[in-house]
Amino acid sequence: MAKNAKVQFKDAELQYIRSFYEQERFQLLSRLQHVDQVIARLNGGTTAITERMAAPVAPSPTMPLAPAIAAAPQDVTPAPKRKRGRPRKEEVVEVKAKKAGRPKKRGPKSVWGNFILRRLRQCDRPLSYSELIRDAMVMHNLPAAKEKNAKASILNAAFRLRTHLGKVETVGMPGKKERFLVLTSWMEDQGALKAPYDQLLAEVVDTPMDDRGRKPRRPSATSRAESKVKARMKAAAPAPKKAPVQKAAAKKAPVKKAAVKKTVSRKKVAKTVQEPELA
Repeated sequence: MAKNAKVQFKDAELQYIRSFYEQERFQLLSRLQHVDQVIARLNGGTTAITERMAAPVAPSPTMPLAPAIAAAPQDVTPAPKRKRGRPRKEEVVEVKAKKAGRPKKRGPKSVWGNFILRRLRQCDRPLSYSELIRDAMVMHNLPAAKEKNAKASILNAAFRLRTHLGKVETVGMPGKKERFLVLTSWMEDQGALKAPYDQLLAEVVDTPMDDRGRKPRRPSATSRAESKVKARMKAAAPAPKKAPVQKAAAKKAPVKKAAVKKTVSRKKVAKTVQEPELA
C-alpha cells in the first residue's frame, strides 16, 4: 500500500467503528464517575457510591475487522480482598488405594445368641428376659457387678435374633408386662403359639421365677477345669479321617482250567521174545 493512499471505509464499517468507540467512551466515563465517588467518600463526603452503568452492546459487524477492533473489552472484576495473615494451604485429601488380598476378618462372634437358642431348646418352653439374664449369670459364673453388662448383651443378642435373623419371637399374655422369647418354629402362621407351648406360656406367667423349672447350676471349679481340659483336647485332636468308600465289586469265582493231558509220542520198541523150540 502506498504511503499517500487514503484509507477508505464502507458505511457498515464506519457505523461499527463509531459504535465501538462510543461504547469505550461510555465505560470510561462510568469508571471515572465511580472513582470520583469513592475518593469523595474517603475524604469524608456523604456521596453514595453507585454501581457502574452497563455499557450498550455494540452491533454485530457486517464485515470482519481486525481482532483489536472487533473484540469488545470485557469488564475487569476487582480482585477479592485478602485477609491478614498467612494464606491457608488447600487441603489435599489423599485417597489410599485398597490393597489387594484377603479382607480383614471380623472380631469374634457374640456367644449370647447361641446361648439364648441353646437355653430355649434345653428348657423347651417360653423363657423371659429375666430368666435368661439369671441363667447367664449362673452358667457363666459372673459376679454381681457384671449384671448390667450381661443384661445389655442378652437384650442386644435377642434383638438381633428377632429382627435380623428371624430365629426367635417375643410373646406375652394380655394384662401382663412380662415378655417371653420363643423359637419361630413354635409359632403358627397366624402369630399364635402352637400346642403345647401356649399352655406352657399360660402356666409360666402365673408362676414365680424361682419356682420355674430347668434352673441351671453354677459350675464348680473342678467342672470348669474339666471343661477347659476337654476343650483343649478337642482342639488338639486331629480331625477324624473319613473311611474310604469301598465299591461293592462282585467277586468272581476262580475258574479252574481243565487239565490238558499232554500226549507224549513215544516210540515203542518191539522186543522180540524168543520162545524155546519144542523138541
